[in-house]
Amino acid sequence: MDFNIGKASHIFAFLLLIGSFLFIFILPIVTFFILLDSPQLLETIEISEATAIQSQLLVIAIFILVPFAWYFIVNRLGIKGIFTRIKLVSENIDKAFLWGILAAIVIFFVIFVIEVVLISLGHEPEELSNIPDIQRLFSWPTMFFLVAVQPISEEIFFRGFLFEKIEHFAGGAIAIFITAVLFGVAHMSYGKIFPVLMPILMGIVLGYIVYKTKNLYSAIFAHIAFNITSLTLAYFAQNLELVEQLALIL
Repeated sequence: MDFNIGKASHIFAFLLLIGSFLFIFILPIVTFFILLDSPQLLETIEISEATAIQSQLLVIAIFILVPFAWYFIVNRLGIKGIFTRIKLVSENIDKAFLWGILAAIVIFFVIFVIEVVLISLGHEPEELSNIPDIQRLFSWPTMFFLVAVQPISEEIFFRGFLFEKIEHFAGGAIAIFITAVLFGVAHMSYGKIFPVLMPILMGIVLGYIVYKTKNLYSAIFAHIAFNITSLTLAYFAQNLELVEQLALIL
């Protein structure tokens, strides 16, 4: 069943979708330009970790509940039907896992090379990552939990729900590109350009493997693997730096 503006329930689902777009895309865009003009503003904001966690859980809930509400209300699908539409299926899950691991390696290599080049050109490492900003809000255990859980909800929303809708009307190539750009836009909250461009590149790879495998688990595996690996390296790098500083003091 397609969207029918004459049905109150469909209007409700549409308002939910618009609200999620405002929260996921418009708010980060506004925040980006505010912080671009006043980058020091982020350092002055004091938020407790409990509040920050609640905010992230709200984002995770939106990523999952809005698509499910749309499919249930507008498309009249049950849970099994929704899973099938967003390609969250068990068929060829071994193939999806292998594609996910390969994609994670490709993404990590490409981004690593880009970052090395940018650093050699004079850019500070802090400009290329959101991790230093996220550290102001979360402890390391919380960060590891979030980077392992949030990719599931993000992939459901971007490479599941949005990809399926765009692919239906415009084809796979357009769906890959648009969802990748939107994925980058969703990462604009920290006022840095490179942590927006990197997710776009990542989104292209993730979109491609979902299109290739017809299985959302491939993108979920890749996304989680990349996040965990990146955060682990950042953790050890920071601890190594602290050890070196302590050695100099002693």
